[in-house]
Amino acid sequence: MKKTSWLSILGTLVVILVLSFLCTQFLLPLINEKTYSETNCLNDQVTDTMDFYDIAKLYRDSNATCAVIVNGQSTEVSNSFVSSLGSGVAIASKGYEIEASDNSYVASRGSYIATNYHVIEMFDSDKYKNCSVSIMVEDETTYLCELLWYNKDLDVAVIYCDDLNMDYVRMADRSIYCSEQDKLDYGDIFTIGCPLDTMYINRLTTGNVASNNDLTMVTAANIYPYETNEGMKYHENVNGFGLSTTVIDNVYEDVIDVALGITSGNSGGGCFDENGLLIGLTTLGSDVDETGGNQMNGVVPIYPIIEVLDRLILKNELKQSQTILNFEELGLVGIDEIEAGYITYMKTETNYGYYFLDENFYDSSYYSDFSFTGEGYYILSNSNKYSAISSIERGCVITSCQINSGETLTVNTRNDFLYILLQVENGDSLTINYNNDSGRSAQASISF
Repeated sequence: MKKTSWLSILGTLVVILVLSFLCTQFLLPLINEKTYSETNCLNDQVTDTMDFYDIAKLYRDSNATCAVIVNGQSTEVSNSFVSSLGSGVAIASKGYEIEASDNSYVASRGSYIATNYHVIEMFDSDKYKNCSVSIMVEDETTYLCELLWYNKDLDVAVIYCDDLNMDYVRMADRSIYCSEQDKLDYGDIFTIGCPLDTMYINRLTTGNVASNNDLTMVTAANIYPYETNEGMKYHENVNGFGLSTTVIDNVYEDVIDVALGITSGNSGGGCFDENGLLIGLTTLGSDVDETGGNQMNGVVPIYPIIEVLDRLILKNELKQSQTILNFEELGLVGIDEIEAGYITYMKTETNYGYYFLDENFYDSSYYSDFSFTGEGYYILSNSNKYSAISSIERGCVITSCQINSGETLTVNTRNDFLYILLQVENGDSLTINYNNDSGRSAQASISF
């Protein structure tokens, strides 16, 4: 038997340590390095020989759609964890090119995914903490995402996945500012979503536009209101809390009326026209008890995301600050004639005598405010975030706006005003034309 010297053993150990170090520093990172797959725009794969169902099946079998899963922890019930399920569709990915300030930018990686606000609304509520959002794709792999932007009133949101490149789809405005010949008019449509559970991921449903008119739909919730030293508070109605009342959770305007089978979990799923263009997100259905047993389903238009997507990508990819306005950012809270009518109709007889809208409480002194009729956006309050528009107080009615020195944009409804705000970018000025509570016309301008 050969004898092994201690020197030989020591040399072997040194070699092993060196190899281990090299493996740890160089080999394992290469093995574990994230790879971003090449991506395709599904619209580019549509050919003249494909019919409506061929296009629908192409989209179903792609990786442009996903489930959206949100998790959070209740701040009201100790150790209580809550999860919600929705759907999503990729609207931009690697290779998506943006023209901005005479330069061209490309989304370098990841996927930008559209969904509904109400799918991710736990992020926007003080009733939840430690919230996270993920997507699940066809093979049931889950990827952590980041919430980039949302708008409650329009029920749209955009999330970003840094770990995956998905195929993506092009969007088309077919319901807001499109020309008459492009209006949705009983055309074929299809949607892909995750009804009920992730076991039904990427389920295809076909149907058609049911009406050539936009709908207004309302969501409501049962709550238990109670008064504190800080004002009115409420709990979601739970057995044992006692008397509850119905509140307006949101008024959905410009909803596309569709004859399409959707259910819980479909929310946020892409709704596509006969050419495979993304025209909206499947969002909500009617209470059959209130519609004589006839199910009515609604799709929110994709227009708001079309308006802000390039700015969202620039903000994310280049880490720049971008201005995307909404009512909260502007500091103005108000209603239009549609909302006022619903609030009055939905007012429940309780011991409190309050009006309820979007988690805000209004006492009986607002009776005349909620009797507002006519065109424009009626102001209920101004938090004075911008001194330049501090003169726009309760009772004022916004009638039109101008961005920079552009055309005058009429404000007939709440959404008219929201769509104008979405167009405001960094460096723009916004001029707001309004009638004060005496009916006299006035003007206020603000720069961003």
